[in-house]
Amino acid sequence: MTHWTVTPLARSLGPHAQAWDALNERAFGDHPFLTSLFVNNLLGHFGSGAEHLCSLEADGRIEAMCILRKHGAFAWASFLPGQAQIAPSMVPDPDRMAELFAALPGAALQIDLLCNDPALGDRSALDPQLSRRADHALTMRIALDGSFEAYWAARPGGLRSNLRRYEARLQVDGISSRFVRVTAPAQMAGAVERYAALEGAGWKGKGGTALRSTPEQFAFYLELMQRAAELGDAAIFELWFDDQLAASRMMLRRGTMCVMLKTSYDENRANYAPGRLLLRAAIEDIFVTDPGSAIEFYTDANRSQLEWATDRRWIQHLTVYQGWPAQLLVDLANCVRAKWPLAMAGGGWRDVVVKRFDQPDALPSGARRLMGREERRNMGFGFDWFANLVATVFTNDPGVRFYTLEIGDAVRAVVPMRAAKIWLGWRLTALSNFYTTLYEPMLDTGVKAVELTSLFRALRREFPGLASVTFGPMDRTSHGYLSIRAALHMKRWFSFEYFSFGNWFHPVSGSWASYLATRDGRLRNTIKRLGKKFADDGGSLQLIAKEDEVAAGIAAYEAVYAVSWKQPEPYPAFMPGLLQICARNGSLRLGVAWLDGKPVAAQAWIVAHGRAEIYKMAYDEQFKQYSPGTLVTAMLMAHVMDVDRVGEIDYLSGDDAYKKNWMTRRRERWGIIAYNPRSIRGLLGLTREVAGKLGKYWKGRLQASGAVAASEGTSGGRVGADQ
Repeated sequence: MTHWTVTPLARSLGPHAQAWDALNERAFGDHPFLTSLFVNNLLGHFGSGAEHLCSLEADGRIEAMCILRKHGAFAWASFLPGQAQIAPSMVPDPDRMAELFAALPGAALQIDLLCNDPALGDRSALDPQLSRRADHALTMRIALDGSFEAYWAARPGGLRSNLRRYEARLQVDGISSRFVRVTAPAQMAGAVERYAALEGAGWKGKGGTALRSTPEQFAFYLELMQRAAELGDAAIFELWFDDQLAASRMMLRRGTMCVMLKTSYDENRANYAPGRLLLRAAIEDIFVTDPGSAIEFYTDANRSQLEWATDRRWIQHLTVYQGWPAQLLVDLANCVRAKWPLAMAGGGWRDVVVKRFDQPDALPSGARRLMGREERRNMGFGFDWFANLVATVFTNDPGVRFYTLEIGDAVRAVVPMRAAKIWLGWRLTALSNFYTTLYEPMLDTGVKAVELTSLFRALRREFPGLASVTFGPMDRTSHGYLSIRAALHMKRWFSFEYFSFGNWFHPVSGSWASYLATRDGRLRNTIKRLGKKFADDGGSLQLIAKEDEVAAGIAAYEAVYAVSWKQPEPYPAFMPGLLQICARNGSLRLGVAWLDGKPVAAQAWIVAHGRAEIYKMAYDEQFKQYSPGTLVTAMLMAHVMDVDRVGEIDYLSGDDAYKKNWMTRRRERWGIIAYNPRSIRGLLGLTREVAGKLGKYWKGRLQASGAVAASEGTSGGRVGADQ
């Protein structure tokens, strides 16, 4: 038996503190930000008395807890003062949130769980019809594995050389530096006072966000650090230049986690980078005092900060809806109100300049560098891919667009799109077609949805009557996907998800021999038996990877494709162009099976940055008795596992049955279509979409009701007969 209980709080967890700590210790690793000590301090200093504790009990044990308060007429949101980097929410299974709506006072249509750490619970499997996620802040982590020396040697060379330069500058200027770790409870108040004075003298003091900006904030940190110090769970690191405090950091620890709480430095000594020197000293110290643990920063990290990290992830907002009709009602309300939805309005606004380029060759160097970095994740994000796509598929197409987003002097995003004129307006789509197996806007580190709203504002200016935009195929868990959906939501567009295709893949963890041993016996027998028969009959397998071999390889591939069961290529120049690009950059793995001097099977694989993509394959059905396609696949699998040593093999698009013979896992690719309700065509499209979904929704409800009624009727008949 499970049920939610909602209890008003009087600015404290009160008698529920013990159950709260037990759940934190059991399911959340005794997280420092989820202890009753931390949460009670938040409630005591920043609570309004309107907070409610929501507890899920199953078979006498608490399974989930979170603190919510009313936000608007039909919404509830996490209690989240600015001093909390993650909300006090402990919900291991977010699917159970749907049951909470009935327990909340009044009518609730949505619940906003703010600032969720994905390391504390995966939200990606939630029903997209009943939830919405948005990336909020890019946080960072340092795993304290091994020695500090090994960690520091793995940092970027520029970071290490800069710190050596700052240390040399101190020596030249005759300044002695001293590192201090304050942990004693009796010394904690003095260290907090020194921190507050240092922070108040800088930009935070001028901006009104320093520790002493409000009495409540200072009291919160003073009480928190003193009480945590009494438990041995607090430290303040200080760096002194001669007899002056140059930098200070607060840290909380619990179990195997250390959290950097706040940091400040003397801005008059910025030329010595005291904050960075202190951070290195603190990390080295924690390697000694807490070996094997991890340092969490819970910050919105920029590129220079990420140089210190061994891992990164996005802190996310999650909105759960009472049902699909509730989500539609909320979206309608958001469309007419001036304020952005709470769960979507993450991050600060920065001035963004949107520029348009009609051909890839016109892109500036900053855009090409960004695409080059993103290409390491997938070749389909790179400049060469789009250059070939435009040259061979969208030749002389006036709708081709490459939009860049510039913040400051840097290109921070590249979004390839295609525009098409339609009746009473325009339709924009991702610059993709059936050759595209994964699409994503190229976003630089830290770019958020709020900055992408500038793109959609620019698109509406460029295309009067813009009706809809479509993006796909995409990874629905990716930052790009979540950011586009959130940005569309912010701009009051109505977006809907649609399934594109299944994607089978295999994470490689060993050799070809060990992998093959796990495959079905029939596949192993086919490879062995027909491999021998093929060789005995004069057949041979060839791997083409070099640029000087690619012309002959393309001819062989096209010869096989022409006699295979596949339809002729609608854009015959695309594949030769792609194979030439891959041969030039070293990523081509073209396998060809030959018999009597004739190519009878060919497969084009792309291997780059630890991934192998099985892009195209064909065989001559006249020789299917040899299963030449299977033999080529086996040859290439062995090569990429034992020679290239890739970490993943990807069969790309489609749920073809044969892919299960080789791959071990499946994921999905999805798309987004969004309608602009401020245009006639957009409103018509939205109406059709909503009508179709409402029809399916009510049809499903009626069918479910009918099935229940039939079941009850059948059950009743049996009972009567038994009696």
